[in-house]
Amino acid sequence: MIIDEELLLKNGAEILQCKAGETIITEGSLPKYYYQIQTGLIKINSYKDDGSEFIHSLPSDGQCIAETFLWYDVPYCVNAEVMNDAVILRVRKDVFLDIVNSDSVLMNRVMSYTSERMFYRYKMLTTLSVNNPAHRILKVMEFLKSHHQIDEPFQFTVPFSRRQLASLTGLRVETVIRTVKKLEKQNFVKINNGKICF
Repeated sequence: MIIDEELLLKNGAEILQCKAGETIITEGSLPKYYYQIQTGLIKINSYKDDGSEFIHSLPSDGQCIAETFLWYDVPYCVNAEVMNDAVILRVRKDVFLDIVNSDSVLMNRVMSYTSERMFYRYKMLTTLSVNNPAHRILKVMEFLKSHHQIDEPFQFTVPFSRRQLASLTGLRVETVIRTVKKLEKQNFVKINNGKICF
């Protein structure tokens, strides 16, 4: 967890009981709160002009949501949508900034977390600049596997559906399905009960 929950609660955090499909942050709205996930899965996404979705990240238990916007007075350029029922702690922006500004260790923890996510985003942007669908999918899986510190072949189970992989890679769902089947034939991945093992 990024910030100790007791510290957040002591400083007036609200506990939000969120249902799957609920929107926490809407593109174009102003950042007013710090959000930290107690339990659940949230997708940070945006929608293209054609209505297709691009998933930027999928934070879960103990992680925070779009905290970088709290230091920059601009509207959100992303949405945060609840993937499965979640419990989220919400603290007013001014209170959150007081908490982290008064504790350099805590500020370093928040900045370290943010830096790790920025590294992930830059790696993803580089991957998405390649036109080859197989290369994109393999690079995303390689990055996820290394992030989870798994080295053995086929021991990493990709935690995303084909639709989510499409949204993460900027590809069409049909392209992901077709490409994953090709990767299986080429022995880059194995399919086990519908899950991709890499």
